[in-house]
Order: sequence, then C-alpha cells, then structure tokens
Amino acid sequence: MEMASSSGAWLSGCLVTPLSLFCPHRTGDTGNFHLAPLGGTAELPCPLALWPVSVPTAVTWLRSPHPDRSQAVHVFRDGKDREEGVMPEYKGRTAMRRDAREGSVSLEIRQVRLEDRGQYRCQVQIGNLTREGTVTLQVAVVGSDPYIHVKGYDAGWIQLVCRSAGWFPKPWAEWRDPQGRVLLSLSEAHSLEAGLFRTAVSSRVRDSTLGNVSCTFRNLALGQEKTAAMVIAAPSPGKISSSAMALAVILPFLGLLIMAGVCLIWKQKRSKENLLSDHAKEKGNYMCRIKTREQITKNIFFLFLHELAVTLDPDTAHPKLMLSEDRRRVKLGERKQPVPDGPQRFDFVVSVLGAEYFTAGCHYWEVFVGDKTKWALGVCSESVGRKGKVTATPANGHWLVRQSSEKKYEALTSPQTILRLKEPPRCVGVFLDYEAGVISFYNVTSRSHIFTFTHSFSGPLRPFFEPCLHDGGKNTAPLIICSELQKSEPSTVPKPEEKGQANGDVAMKVDPSLLPPQAPEPSPLRDMILPWPSDIGPALQGLKVPSF
Repeated sequence: MEMASSSGAWLSGCLVTPLSLFCPHRTGDTGNFHLAPLGGTAELPCPLALWPVSVPTAVTWLRSPHPDRSQAVHVFRDGKDREEGVMPEYKGRTAMRRDAREGSVSLEIRQVRLEDRGQYRCQVQIGNLTREGTVTLQVAVVGSDPYIHVKGYDAGWIQLVCRSAGWFPKPWAEWRDPQGRVLLSLSEAHSLEAGLFRTAVSSRVRDSTLGNVSCTFRNLALGQEKTAAMVIAAPSPGKISSSAMALAVILPFLGLLIMAGVCLIWKQKRSKENLLSDHAKEKGNYMCRIKTREQITKNIFFLFLHELAVTLDPDTAHPKLMLSEDRRRVKLGERKQPVPDGPQRFDFVVSVLGAEYFTAGCHYWEVFVGDKTKWALGVCSESVGRKGKVTATPANGHWLVRQSSEKKYEALTSPQTILRLKEPPRCVGVFLDYEAGVISFYNVTSRSHIFTFTHSFSGPLRPFFEPCLHDGGKNTAPLIICSELQKSEPSTVPKPEEKGQANGDVAMKVDPSLLPPQAPEPSPLRDMILPWPSDIGPALQGLKVPSF
C-alpha cells in the first residue's frame, strides 16, 4: 500500500511540474507602462514570472494590439536569436535579456524612435505550454523652444501667452517674474498632435514690471527643460495710456514690415533684369538672399517671416566633420576627431543635423554651396538611423536633394529623380510647411524652383547637411548656412589662439577656410534710397497687424 501511494504521488508530481514552471501572472495587463528617451535604449520586461530553473524553448515578441495582425519584433528559439519573420525596422536594434536567477525575460530596443510607441506582446513557450503578457512602451521627447507673445493689455495688466509643441509626456510649465519668483498661471491648455503634446500656458504682469519675464517647459521624465524670456522695458516719463502703448508697439513693427517689403520687391525687380548676379560679383559678397518661388510670390513677406537662423548640432556630426565656432559652416576633415560616440552621432555617413526640431509651422533657410562638386541637403526625421550605412529615401525619413557629380543633380526619391537645372545653384533655399506636408528646394542664384517633396509628417523633423567627400581635392569647400536673420548679427572672428566650445563638450579649433570672405561695405545712400514700386499695393494687401 505504501509503495502504491508513493508511486501515485510521484506520478502526480510529474504531471503537475510542467504546469508550475510559470508563476502566477497577469495576461493582457495594459498597466505595464515603460518610458524611454527618444534615441536612447528601452528595456521592456515581460510581465510573466518564470521559475529560475526553467529554460524557455522559445520567446517571441510581437507588435500589435490585434493578435490576428501581429508582427514579430524579436524571436528567440532553440537557444538562438532568429531573424525570420522579424519586421525590417526592428532588425539589428533588438536583443533578448534573460535573468536566470530572477526567472525573467525582457526585450531591449536600441535607438528608440517615435514609431516604436505602442503595445508589445511577449509569448513564452516552455515545453508544450505557452503563456503571453502585454507591456506598453512610450517615448519621452523634449519639445520645441517655447515662445512668448503678448495677448493683450487690460487695466494696467499685460496678458502673456507661452507656447511650445512636440513634448511627451505632458510637460510641466512655470512662469517667473524678473526677481525669479513664481508667477500664477491663469490657464494651461494641452492638446495631442501625432501623439505629442502641444501646450499653451498664460499669465499676466503689471505694466510697471521691469526686466525679464520667463516661461519654462520641463520634461520631468528626462529631467530636461527649455526656457524663453521676454524683456519688459521701462515706459517713457509721464502717464501712458493703453492705446498709446499699443501704438508704440504696432507702429515700429509695421514700419519694419513695410521697409522689408520695399527691399524685397526691389530685389525681385533687379533679378528679373538679370542684374543681381553682376551686382554680387562686383561686391564679392556671396551671402544668400531671400528668393520666392513663383507660386509663393503672391505674399512677398512669406519667406521673410518664416526664415530661420539654423545652426549645426555637434552631437550628431560624424567624427571627421569640422564645424566652425558659430556652428554655421561644416566641411570634411582629414582625420577623425576625438569626440564621444553617442547614439545621436553618425558613424558611417559623413552628415550632421541642424540643432532645431520642427513639429509644426513654416520654416525657411538657405545654404551656400558655391563651387562644390558634391553635397546633399534637406530635411530628415529625428528618428533616422545614425549607425552604419543608411539608404536616404522618404520611406526611411529622408527628404533630400544632392549634387552627385560636377553637373548631376538628383532628388533622393525611390527611385531617384534626375533634376535638369538650367543654372547650377550656388545657394540653395529649403522651405518646410509641416502641416501642408511640403518640403521645397530653390535655386537662390537663379530664383527658380528645383524640386518639391510631399509627405504626411508625424514626428519631429531636423535640417540635414552632408558636405560629402573631397572628390580628388575639388570638393574641399564647406557648406555655409546663411540667412537674412544671420546677416543682421555682428560677425565674431576668434583670435588664432582662442578655442571654441562645441555644445560645451568638445573643444574644436576654428578652421580659417570655414570663414566667409570679407566683402566691401556698400554705399548706404545708394542701397537705402529706393524708388517706390508701383506694384507694392497688391503685395501689401492682406497684411495683418497683431492685435492687443
């Protein structure tokens, strides 16, 4: 009897053991939420707890909330990682981590992109038993630089609004007065666009306040913040009414717009007479000038109001690229520089990105290419791959135009589009309308359109620059970012013994070949006294003055 009882207990143990390899667990738990920084590494633990002695036969990670449409992100079977059936956008970016002592498995995703957001299902197979659990990944993003504008003026109070876009999770916002004290926020509004938060926060200060009033947006998950400030100056002696204050703000702004319009119309007329290029050669000044595409000339202020002072981001630059101290010029050096290799830095393609992120609105900038024989310019998604060889196509988040040889120009579509240009561009204009899904390129030299991409954008975009290889010594000149906004800034040329700091991390010497040639000063009277064009009336039609 004792032997029979022992045998029965042993048999029962054999039947129960396979079922007990899985500890108690929760399936389909959408509460498993994990946050990872954009461009960083995410680790998603499978919510299934395993006995430490158990060795999974297979572990499969799937990406989709619908089981009938799931696609594999990572497959581990028979002790090896498998690539069969894995989604192309995850290949080379994932790995499975197993902790034998804790009895757990997790998925590691490197170079996290915005498109990686969402639910993931892990399926763990031990013997003939399979269990699955769900975990959610969200990507933390730092949004655009905030900007402050005056909403109105009422009974001695100045109403202010601060806006920023492209944040996740929802940013924390704060106002401070000139003494650094926290100001009361009157309202705070958040809205989601393409999965990212757009935030507007308002406050008010007395019209007697003097100094900087600042607005700060902070990503609490990443511990990063961005701040904007507005200077409130002292009023002139005497009592100033609200209407007089409004006029004091509006009239100078309107005068500047009218002067800018007159100058732009004058430049456009000179271009039609083919005198602009001769004038530039005589003065030796190759700095870029704003040009408008034929379809956009209905509003002469369009590109002027959206021109942006773009700068280069040294944290993304390939180690062989040399950046000027003002971060507006880049060329290929002879050897790699001792810079840290972060996840944002290109290590194969000799490229660099602009420091600005675009998640909304219209933006325009110009790049001087001169007599270079090879270059590539345009816009790319923040989530593009930075490591190894990358195929630049719109499907991979690149919208670029390039010169591939001395007289060959291409738009990097799929397949590539050959561009037949009547005149080689020495200066290229890039225009982005985020909401309209338009990226256009212009030959600033001849005031002509080069190419336009159309796409529905869903994440942050950044300017893209590639000065390319030396081409036997013919392509050593730098790419130079230039704009009307930058021309108004004072030029600062450091002494030979001084060193510039790139983003506060790496010391870089200024290469004299990256500095623009000196141009003689134009005659102020000849350049400023202009005839009033007859067609300025239609051009100024529709101009809106800010309301207070």
